[in-house]
Amino acid sequence: MPRHANPGTDLALENERLAAQVQALSGDEHIRREAAPWCDATPEERLAATWSLCALVPWFRSLWPEDVRQRAEQPEPLPADTVALLERLKQAGRRE
Repeated sequence: MPRHANPGTDLALENERLAAQVQALSGDEHIRREAAPWCDATPEERLAATWSLCALVPWFRSLWPEDVRQRAEQPEPLPADTVALLERLKQAGRRE
């Protein structure tokens, strides 16, 4: 049978694959494995690794389709209550 002859089957297989990934990546053991190399790292080493990962952002963004890139560059405005909270914090900081 051709690959896309039954999209429902393909979707079910993809959902199973994604569910397995979520299971594998969401447990404490995965977090421990990911964190292990950094337990003995110095703050400078951690910062250098962070900057090197941040340097990859433009490359990853270049892989996005144009419409996705445009949406990412147009962030949604903050909700009014969040803006009001930030303004109050800003005012409180000026009074101290």
